[in-house]
Amino acid sequence: MQINIKIAFIVIIMAISSCEYVTYTHKSKRNKAKERPPITLFDKLIDFRIEQNSWPVSREDFISKGIKYQKALVDFKYLTITFQIKDSNTMVFRYFDHIKDVEAQKQSEKIELNTYQGTILFFKENNQFVWKKLKY
Repeated sequence: MQINIKIAFIVIIMAISSCEYVTYTHKSKRNKAKERPPITLFDKLIDFRIEQNSWPVSREDFISKGIKYQKALVDFKYLTITFQIKDSNTMVFRYFDHIKDVEAQKQSEKIELNTYQGTILFFKENNQFVWKKLKY
């Protein structure tokens, strides 16, 4: 039984590695850190929550509330962001579809398994809003 599992695992790995539709490009911790959104964006999201008394529900909602929020996204390298509001004190902010990943996918016509992306948790602690990067 144990040998069958090992053989099945090897067959699956070989199938994935020879697949014409998927690729995996190594990205160092330094490169991932360079492509992470600026901390000032996270601070502006907290400012938004305090000033508007609610979390933004979309990119459009965020930038429609003022020039300082528009400036926070000026050099933002991610095409897709989501705001998952848990309650008035907690929100999960996700960013993905980095410009480099999208361009690489267009050129190679393959799906990249190791993309630039991230998840930030915003929450209230000791009566003030804070954030932390979640690792998956």
